[in-house]
Amino acid sequence: MKLSKAVRLDENNIAIKRINERCIDCGRCKTICHDIVGINYDEKCREAVCINCGQCILNCPVGALVPKYDYKRVLDYLHDTEKIVTISIAPAVRTSIGEGFGLEPGTFLEKELVGALKEVGFDYVFDVTFGADMTVMEEAMELVNRLKNKGTLPMFTSCCPSWVKYLEIYHPDKISHLSTVKSPIGIQSSVINTYFLKMMNIPKEKIVNVVVAPCTTKKFEIRRTEMGMDIAITTSELVMLLKESGIDIKKIEPKEFDSLLSKGSGAGLIFGRSGGVAESVLRCVNYILTGKDKIINSITIEENEKSGKIKKTTVNIGSYKLRVVVIQGMKNVEEVLKDLDNYDFIEVMNCNEGCVGGGGQVLNAINKMAEINIKRASSLEEDDKNNKIRFCYKNPDVINIYKSYLDYPNSPKAIKLIHTNFKDRSSILREKSL
Repeated sequence: MKLSKAVRLDENNIAIKRINERCIDCGRCKTICHDIVGINYDEKCREAVCINCGQCILNCPVGALVPKYDYKRVLDYLHDTEKIVTISIAPAVRTSIGEGFGLEPGTFLEKELVGALKEVGFDYVFDVTFGADMTVMEEAMELVNRLKNKGTLPMFTSCCPSWVKYLEIYHPDKISHLSTVKSPIGIQSSVINTYFLKMMNIPKEKIVNVVVAPCTTKKFEIRRTEMGMDIAITTSELVMLLKESGIDIKKIEPKEFDSLLSKGSGAGLIFGRSGGVAESVLRCVNYILTGKDKIINSITIEENEKSGKIKKTTVNIGSYKLRVVVIQGMKNVEEVLKDLDNYDFIEVMNCNEGCVGGGGQVLNAINKMAEINIKRASSLEEDDKNNKIRFCYKNPDVINIYKSYLDYPNSPKAIKLIHTNFKDRSSILREKSL
């Protein structure tokens, strides 16, 4: 089937697949990619330009676009008695997994999800909010160091892999603005493969690390050589895995995350919605500079733009007046990139409302998505408010790993283990050779 209106998609795309038999060539995927996400390119590019965000999946009216399914590989490993299989759960997954079982969007199913994964046969079930807390510790210290030492500012967050890939393709000259800290999932895998294996005396060759995320781009991100996660599956794939294993999450016995990398702080949990990374980092920056606890939340980050996709504010911390921007969508990034000198810290997420609106989430009616994403985000906010620990630096597991393994944030050990480098990917924009 020759498609004329559909978005260009290479066969070797690591995250997204088109089922040609279903496609009606309506062109909605191209409209979403170009006009909403903001991916523009010449059709003569060397390869299809894709940041793997999966928004085309969520907006396809006939289900012709799907994630590249990897959950069958996970089931194979679970049946391999020689392997120890871990799974780490990203924050936004627990607010949407219930939708795959007929529950109301935003239903918070943390312990139930842990119980379901234990029932399926995972040896260890970990919380990615631990990795998020570690990201906050490192990113906050990096921002403070840049402020004090006149480093490259503004500093961009580096948690959203679609955003990072976009910058590498379209603005490689601005890579130095990116925080060098790995994403929470990148940190999670690095800690499992070193600290956890050593603590548990498990040989590296025996472990298989799986992550479940709301994000299709994680399938691309884990291929970065230093990330160390073996398989990434989406929320929608997890629903398939559980159902094929005969699990109904509504009937499962709730259980707790495994220790060492157990439940993180409220600051780590709100990584799953737009503004959460910035707010969490600012809580930690405030502590570093003043020694005091302060909740810097969504009320502080005022919505000054009519679109609601660019939020700006100034936050006073100690002697600093930090000019902060929170952005949703690459199209809005372009507006801010024109005027970088006016900012100190910029959070960028590709998807609507952040990770809760990721391309790997459970499918819903297209005209209901905005409303559903808000419900998912509100669910994360509510858990943060009710969390006994709302600051990453008070997470006992975080305190212990620095004390026993990493020394302090941005230490030489931390830089080696949980920081990374980015590269110029702009070559894919060059025309195909004739």
